Amino acid sequence: MLNHQTTETTLSIREDDAPILTCDYGDATNSPFLHPIYTPDGQVVTVDATFGQPYPPGISFSLGTISGGQYARSVSSRKLLSSSDQFSIDSTWEDATGLFLIETYRVEVKPRQNEVQIVDIKISLRAPKRSVELTGDVGLGYHAVEMEHRKAVDADTRMGELELNGKVSAWGTLSGLTTAENVPVGVAIFPHPANGKTTFFAHDVSFGYLFAQAAPLTVSTVMMRTLKYRILAYGGDPFTVDVSEYYKDYTNT
Repeated sequence: MLNHQTTETTLSIREDDAPILTCDYGDATNSPFLHPIYTPDGQVVTVDATFGQPYPPGISFSLGTISGGQYARSVSSRKLLSSSDQFSIDSTWEDATGLFLIETYRVEVKPRQNEVQIVDIKISLRAPKRSVELTGDVGLGYHAVEMEHRKAVDADTRMGELELNGKVSAWGTLSGLTTAENVPVGVAIFPHPANGKTTFFAHDVSFGYLFAQAAPLTVSTVMMRTLKYRILAYGGDPFTVDVSEYYKDYTNT
């Protein structure tokens, strides 16, 4: 049975006392992020921001560059709604010009399967006062645990940084052997086709990073803009786990 527990800045979901994920929404300069998130056999596949890496922590959504200048931005308010298997967090963003964006971050956790843990993420954006353009690094990223023999693979069977980076694809995954336990693990990012074209990037640093970059988008005052993703945390690698079949399941629902 799925259940959740909250603190002032985090929400954790467990199944039959086994941890699945924790969402951290305590940083007023970043969107909420998922860390740690676990495979069904209990392996952690994300890291936080304590290692001095330039990437966002865990699994997180990036707003990229906001039109109108390079103003510092922060969250003026957050509202959490939750149940046993899903939750939503409303963040109201402001910059030097005032309130400019309302971001609703919805997460739904699926029951564990034998080899995979599925998490659905939906980001809804609305501009309360004026239309804003989001460009650059807009999308969902995965900051991985330290792994050996990392493999970045996309839906078109491209493998490795040089082959994968800057290419449009239906999905991407990053896997490897955990340094501490020498256990094969991986995470796949499935952007929903309704999002539009997604460009993938992988960075093979000591802690791997996979980013699903959305095309530049405009958020208006009259219509909410939504981006949907499925996260697959799995035990194994792309040769033992058929990531493409899980993607088909996602897009056929």
